[in-house]
Order: sequence, then structure tokens, then C-alpha cells
Amino acid sequence: MTATGKLLRALRPGSRAIVRVTDRGADGSLAVVDAATLGRPRTIPQSAVRPEALYWARPPRSGYAPVDEATFVYQLLDTTISKVLRTDDHEAVVYVRAHSDWASGGVARLGYEYELIGEACAKALKRAGYGAEPAPERASGYGSALRFRRLDHQRLCPALEKPPRDLNGWEPWSCDRDRDHDGSPHHNILMRYWWVDDTTPDLCGAWVGGRPGRRPGSCTLPAGHPPAQRHSDEQHAG
Repeated sequence: MTATGKLLRALRPGSRAIVRVTDRGADGSLAVVDAATLGRPRTIPQSAVRPEALYWARPPRSGYAPVDEATFVYQLLDTTISKVLRTDDHEAVVYVRAHSDWASGGVARLGYEYELIGEACAKALKRAGYGAEPAPERASGYGSALRFRRLDHQRLCPALEKPPRDLNGWEPWSCDRDRDHDGSPHHNILMRYWWVDDTTPDLCGAWVGGRPGRRPGSCTLPAGHPPAQRHSDEQHAG
């Protein structure tokens, strides 16, 4: 059964519509709104939601399928930046890592400085029901980063759990304590999980082929380093 807060994408050919579930009716119907604007409230039957699948032998041409928060936010920010800069830059959004829980939110790493696109991105996120603010600790080199979470939780501490070395698949929990709480560890209520601050910039992680005297590995330069600066695999030096 589809839970309140979840995102669903329309499966009809040519559609990019994504809706967010806001409530469940006694008959099992789902109250939804457009995810990007929280407007156009309507209902859809639970039976219209197709099982989540990586591959369909014959893709459905109607109904809805689950979509994760990170994918939605990525598309939202990519569209916003393209409109602001009037360009279709496939590296405008470097990555988005978000938890499946709308309230927990996540972080978006952007390929442009905040002064150029930050305000427009924050407004787009607010229309979609998120609060957003700069997250300079998650950016290095060029570009910027935004921390986002459900708007009614924006008043809480913006810290995310300590990230792993490899950000792929990372769905960060957020701190549920009051903003500007004392120096004690951050805490997520749902998971009863504690962690301490980690201000180390993310690493690039791009795959690097072997060079004389070195084994293949991943780039250990900061995430978002300038394109003119070649990827490095110094960590794997022979």
C-alpha cells in the first residue's frame, strides 16, 4: 500500500508528471497533488499504482509507479537551473542524495555558484514543500550545495548523518534536534541514531584508469573540482 508522502510518476507515454500522496481514503483511494507545486488536488485509485520494478517486459502505458525523493529533486533542480541559465547543462546538478522519508530530506550538489542559481533553486524547492539552505560543508572546488528537508521540519537542525566514503546509495538521515542545539551529538528520533559532525568535503570518486606505476582507482580530489584539473588516483599509487 502506498504511504502518505510518497511520490508517484505518471506512466502514460510522454508525461513527466509526478504527484505526491497527501492522504488515504477509507476506500483505499489516494489523495494526491502535483509534487512540484503542491497544487491540483485530486484522487487516484490504489489500483492505478503499479508494483515497483526495474524492468518491465511490456512497460505499462497508464497508471503510476513509485519514484524516489532524490530522482524527483534532481529533476526539479535540473529544470530550474536550465530555465535560469537558459542552457541545458547535463552537469548542472552533480548529484542529489535524499532519504525516502520526505521529512528527512537530503543534500543537492550543484555545478554552479549559489549566487547564480541558489535563490531560484530554493524557491523551486519551497513550492514543492521543502525548506532549503546553503550547505557549504558539502561543497568544494567550484559550485555549491543545498540542504533540503520538508518545510515544516526546516526549523530543526540542518545536520545530516556522517556520510560514507562512497556516496552512492547513501540515503542520509537528518538531525531531529532543535536548530543550534548544544555541542552534543546529532540525533534522529525515528532511528534512535546518534552521530557527530563531519565537515570533511565529499570526494569526487570518479573512476580513474591505471597509469604507469599506479593501479586503477577512484579520484580522491574534492567533489566538484574544476574540469581542467585532471582526476587523481593518488590513493592507489603503487
